[in-house]
Amino acid sequence: MALLALGLRQLRYFLAIADAGALSRAAEGLNIAQSALSHHVAEIERELGLKLFERKARGVSLTAAGRRLHEHASAILSALTKAEQDVRNFTDTVSGPVSLGLAHTAIAAIALDVMQAVRKRCPGVHLTLSEGLSPTLIGLVLSGAIDLALAYNPPKDTRLVTEVLLDEDLYLVGRPDLIGKSSSPIPFSNIPQGSVLGLNPVPTSRAIIQAQILRNQIAPSPTLEVGSLIALRQALEAGLGCAILARSTVLAELEERRFHARRIVRPAIVRSLAIISLAERPQTRAFVEVRDTVIGVVGEAARSGRWPTSRQPRKPRSIAAGR
Repeated sequence: MALLALGLRQLRYFLAIADAGALSRAAEGLNIAQSALSHHVAEIERELGLKLFERKARGVSLTAAGRRLHEHASAILSALTKAEQDVRNFTDTVSGPVSLGLAHTAIAAIALDVMQAVRKRCPGVHLTLSEGLSPTLIGLVLSGAIDLALAYNPPKDTRLVTEVLLDEDLYLVGRPDLIGKSSSPIPFSNIPQGSVLGLNPVPTSRAIIQAQILRNQIAPSPTLEVGSLIALRQALEAGLGCAILARSTVLAELEERRFHARRIVRPAIVRSLAIISLAERPQTRAFVEVRDTVIGVVGEAARSGRWPTSRQPRKPRSIAAGR
C-alpha cells in the first residue's frame, strides 16, 4: 500500500500514539476505545509491511521506520493546517502566519532588516522569528514546526527545497598568542591541534565544515566543548582556545580587535548559507512574500559589505537532491 493511501485519520492516530508513548493515553486523548486504536495501528503496519512501534511493558516506542513516518506525518498535517488557514484567510491583501528560523550569524547580521522589510512589504503577515543552530533549524523545517530557515551547509535531501544565497570563507579565530600575530592566511595543516573549540557534536560541526574528511583531521580541545555562541566568544577572548568561524559571526569583535582572524587555506574552507523550506509545504502568498523578502535582505547585506562573503551567486542556486 502506498503512503498516499493512508488516511488523515490514520496519520493523526499514529501521531497521537507516538507523542503519548502509550496506547491507553492516546486513546484517552482521542476519546476512542483502545481496542479500536490498536486495530488502526495493526492495519497501518500490515498495509505498509513495516513495524512502526516497539511494544514495551509500559508503553510503546517508535522503530526507525516509525520515526521516519512521524517526520512525514507531522509535516503533512502541518502543511494541511497551513493550507486551510491560507484559503480561509485569502484576500487581496497578503496575510497569515509565517515562521522563520535564523542561524546565529543571520540573527546578528539581518534580523532587524528582515523584521522591518516584512512589516513594510506585507504588513498583514504575522512573522514569528526564532534563532538556533543550523542542524536544529533544519530539523524544525523537516518536522513542519517552522516554514523557512536560513541555515548553513544543509544536507542534500529530497524533502527540502534548498537555495544557496551566499558562500563564506572560514577563518581561524582567536587571540594572537594562540593563532599567530600574522594577518596572512594559515594553512589547514597549521591549525593548532587540541585547541579548537565548537566542533562537537558532529551535526553542529557539519554546519561549520561541510567536508567530513577535513573535520576528521582537526583535533578539538580535549577539555572544553562549547555549544553556545555567546560562551564561545567569551572563551576566545579569555584565550581558552580558538575556533573555525566566518568573519560575519564575530565581525564586531574583530573590528574592536578583541580577536584575531586568519583565513584558512590549502585547502580553503567555505560554508554556504541557504534558505530552506519543506518541499511538500503549500506555498501560500504570505510564505512566498516572506521568502522573497529574506532573499532580498541577504543579497543587500552581502552587496553592502555588512555581511562579509567570499562569493555571492548571481542568483540563488539549488543544491537539493533531485532538483
